[in-house]
Amino acid sequence: MNLGKISVIGGTGDIGEALVKRFSLQNEVVIGSRDPTKAQDCAQKFSQEVLQSTGKSVQITGAGNTEAASAAEYVILAVPHAFALATAELISPYLSPSSILISPVVPMAKTPQGFVYVPVTSESGSESVAMALSRIVKVPVVAAFHTLPASRLGDVAVTPNFDVLICSDSNSALERVADLVKNTPNLRALTVGGLAMAQVVESLTPLILNVAIKNKLRNLSLKFV
Repeated sequence: MNLGKISVIGGTGDIGEALVKRFSLQNEVVIGSRDPTKAQDCAQKFSQEVLQSTGKSVQITGAGNTEAASAAEYVILAVPHAFALATAELISPYLSPSSILISPVVPMAKTPQGFVYVPVTSESGSESVAMALSRIVKVPVVAAFHTLPASRLGDVAVTPNFDVLICSDSNSALERVADLVKNTPNLRALTVGGLAMAQVVESLTPLILNVAIKNKLRNLSLKFV
């Protein structure tokens, strides 16, 4: 079921590509990039790859970040954490009042001991990227998709069985993102709470990466049983 148009800002990166391909199976998707030509080239490439893997023709287009942000009901900010807040400032005036900003962004750093979570520093102390974004944009922010492995999610020939943890201060936005997740086969949406809980969810990503690296495991995610 098509739930509306989805824009993936940063859709040319690893997790962005994975989200574009997975959601294109059910919805029209727009790739947003600082370079519109790159976005258009990636849209053509990803469409062909999905067709080859599934035999299904999908609707993927490319545009600049502001144009992509204005075009969709769901806007996923899939950029590196160092650029997340500046990108949100850029696209904020272009977001439709009825849209939702979804953040899978994880602020982390690599150390000799492994990956560590590095929360955003604000006047009120440390906080999640999702909470910081909510102070910038005028639409509801939902934290989601942090713990999904890009390579597995982007392999549209398979249907990975993952749980998706979601947080938001808007109940209606939570419901809409949960519907988006449920509309994707074998993904299950689990509500964690408000954006105050997003810091906990974001911090799970470096944990998963460290377990994967130390134990030579691939495509790790979370499944609650």
